[in-house]
Amino acid sequence: MHILILTDRDWNHPQTGGTGVHLTGQIDHWLAWGHSVTVIAGGYDNSLPFERIGNLTVYRVGTRVSVFPQTIIKGLLQRVPKADVTLEIINGICWMTPLWHRGPRVSLIHHVHKAMYVDEMGTKGRFAGLALETAPLRTIYQRSQFLVVSEATREEVATTHRIPSSSIAVVYPGVDHEYFQPGPKSEEPTMVFLGRLKAYKRVETLLDVVGAIDGLTLDIVGDGDHAPKVQEVARAKGLEGRVRFHGHVDDETKRRLLSRSWLAATASSAEGWSSSTLEAAASGTPTVAHPVGGLNESIVNGQTGLHAETVADFVAAVQRVIGDDDLRTRLSVQARARAATLGWDRSAAGTLEVLERAAFGEPRREQEQEATASPSISAAPSDN
Repeated sequence: MHILILTDRDWNHPQTGGTGVHLTGQIDHWLAWGHSVTVIAGGYDNSLPFERIGNLTVYRVGTRVSVFPQTIIKGLLQRVPKADVTLEIINGICWMTPLWHRGPRVSLIHHVHKAMYVDEMGTKGRFAGLALETAPLRTIYQRSQFLVVSEATREEVATTHRIPSSSIAVVYPGVDHEYFQPGPKSEEPTMVFLGRLKAYKRVETLLDVVGAIDGLTLDIVGDGDHAPKVQEVARAKGLEGRVRFHGHVDDETKRRLLSRSWLAATASSAEGWSSSTLEAAASGTPTVAHPVGGLNESIVNGQTGLHAETVADFVAAVQRVIGDDDLRTRLSVQARARAATLGWDRSAAGTLEVLERAAFGEPRREQEQEATASPSISAAPSDN
């Protein structure tokens, strides 16, 4: 089968986040199973406009914002590559495919961005979210097939965008539990945040936690336009020696930081799933998180991590984890065990089944078969 993917950011984009992780985990398996994949994505500094790696073809057009109008215009002119099925990733901005696309398609939503637009842009965000996400989904997308990454996102999409639940399939993302492994922990209590630095991630809450617990240090792994603000707050709180900003790191550094940490944490106000929590779990590192959206499903409260509502709750939960060796060990073991049940092969097969049903009316074959030789996009050369 030939799959066309529309996405604002591919796996090599410096701001890829969970979108890139999800793409890599899916596409690697589809290529190995003999499928062909074409990707249209936004470009970035020094990116190649065209790449072909085996059965994978990548077109990078404009930027992560201008790729939308440019692709829509190409679609209206019928200059978008043909495929058996198209998977459009709606990451807060719709591709308007019902207006120009001909053929089977599936719309993938990680989480609803309505509230995030307000967090990032204030009052203007209400209008941006309405124009770019809410209005199109409530009108022209009503007959579309949707795919989401959690039950929480399905409920949110159905409620906010008035999409029939029967048109929304759920497939949990996976994790490479063979790559992410437990390792020696740091001598001092260390917490890690992994993700893009955006206002809605509310990393400042984690700074409050560090300030409230003597001896606790924090590794912040990731970058984004909110980084200067977080750095400013860290300086104002006098935490320069206890908070380390790593920026964007390579996979090996990420693996090391996750495995050495005593716990991971996120105070994000919106998450469809959060791949970083599963990468931490696979590394034997439990997560303390604000229980919103898919975090209620990616983290099993009391088993693979702890949920915390307020700053005081966060402080108390983190103190429990770092102060109780038995609890920390139990959460670590259970987190690792659950991650082992959520491999990318399961996720890729589930997504492929949704795509095949859209393209052919039913799945065409069983996914459990020998993988054919195919290059991994996670190992593909990058110009960034």
